[in-house]
Amino acid sequence: MGTKDVCQSNYLDDPVRFADQVNGALFGGRQVVMAQALEETDPVAGYQRKEGGRRKNYRAMADKTYFWKDKLIRIITVENQNYVDYRMVLRNMLSESIGYHKQWRRLRARHEQRGDLTDHADEYLSGMKKDEKFFPIITLVVYFGTEHAWDGAKSLYELLHIDDEMKPYVSDYKLNLYDCMAHESFAEYRTGLRQVFEMVRFGKDKEKLKKIMEESAEAYSSIDSETREMIEVMANVKIREEYGHTVHENGVEERRYDMCQAILEMIEDGRMEGKIQGMIDAITELLEVDLY
Repeated sequence: MGTKDVCQSNYLDDPVRFADQVNGALFGGRQVVMAQALEETDPVAGYQRKEGGRRKNYRAMADKTYFWKDKLIRIITVENQNYVDYRMVLRNMLSESIGYHKQWRRLRARHEQRGDLTDHADEYLSGMKKDEKFFPIITLVVYFGTEHAWDGAKSLYELLHIDDEMKPYVSDYKLNLYDCMAHESFAEYRTGLRQVFEMVRFGKDKEKLKKIMEESAEAYSSIDSETREMIEVMANVKIREEYGHTVHENGVEERRYDMCQAILEMIEDGRMEGKIQGMIDAITELLEVDLY
């Protein structure tokens, strides 16, 4: 995985942030998934295909996957995207199909070990009992692209040459997509994800950034180290160590950073660069006039 992929995956190692990502993107900020109900598990991965006569292994690796142990255990996967993958619908369909097939294989293996399907032909051939169910798999795609909004397909129908007459006979598949560029506010997030999304979304809009800093001064004046790193990688900004300070919370020493000061200074530096460039352009224009 690249630098951004590794940073994103590491950032969601914290179940509190993972729950915040899911609640913000899927449930509009409602606290449906609780961090204490999450248990990290292996990502949904692994399929094989032949290429050039040789079998190769390809891992359709999700960024972060958790069991959600609420009324029914669910498997929630977050796929972070930094560019538009026009086959994303197919990728997710494949990953989820592999995940369900993996559940069935485990179920069948348990029955074979117990030998408890021998009295029922249908169950024996199916490798499972009639009333057994699988755990649902929910895949969330989070798009961090900054050049443009997501312009790829969001459902299988959008990838098919299909007319309305045939649609009732072809199963659709919907992408659970959270497009950072499609949002003007990230108030639904309660962790540093809000600051990450704001910096990625408005990183090129200096006036908007200044307004955000003024409105959220308390949050931006005490950014944790992991969020600082995430912002640096995703928004391509540098927050120098001199903006850091050490705090003690619950007997634990932690490094935090004042992004308000850092960002406002960067904005001012940008204005100064603009003034200098304007002076250079003006002088160049005068010289050209004198020459001709």
